Amino acid sequence: MKRFSVIVALLGAVFGWGNAFAVTLPGTACPTTFTCAFDAAEVRPLTDATPGAPGVFVGYLSFDGSGNPTLDSLGVLNGTVETLATFTGVCTPGTTGLGVLDFTANSGPKFLFVRDNTGAELRVMLVADNSGVTPSAVNLGTCTQQ
Repeated sequence: MKRFSVIVALLGAVFGWGNAFAVTLPGTACPTTFTCAFDAAEVRPLTDATPGAPGVFVGYLSFDGSGNPTLDSLGVLNGTVETLATFTGVCTPGTTGLGVLDFTANSGPKFLFVRDNTGAELRVMLVADNSGVTPSAVNLGTCTQQ
C-alpha cells in the first residue's frame, strides 16, 4: 500500500506541475497604417497529388487606418507562375496569442499571425488556402514593414 501511495503522490506532483508551466501568450493587435513586403515558401507533403512540389510567394500586405488588410501576391507553384492576385479582408486581433487575417470572403487565403517584439514584422502561417481548405503543406512567411 505504501508503494501505491508513493506512486499516486508522484503522479499528482507531476500533473500539478503542468499548471506551473502553462504559458499565457500576449495579445496580438491588428496593425494600422502599416505596409509590409512578404515572402513565404512551402513544400507539398508526400501524401499530396504533387509530393515534394515547391511553392514560393511574394507580395505586399497593407493595413488602412482601421486595420483592414489588403493582400497583393504573386506565386510560383511547382514551376507554374500564378497571376497577380489582390484580396481585401478582415483582421481579428488575438487577445491571448495569434491574430487572424481572413481573406476568404473574397476567395483568398486565411492566415494566423503574430507581430515581432519591435512591431516591424509580421510572422504568418497559412491556415486556409484560396478555396477555404486547410492546406496539407506547411506555409510560413515573414512580412517586413516598408
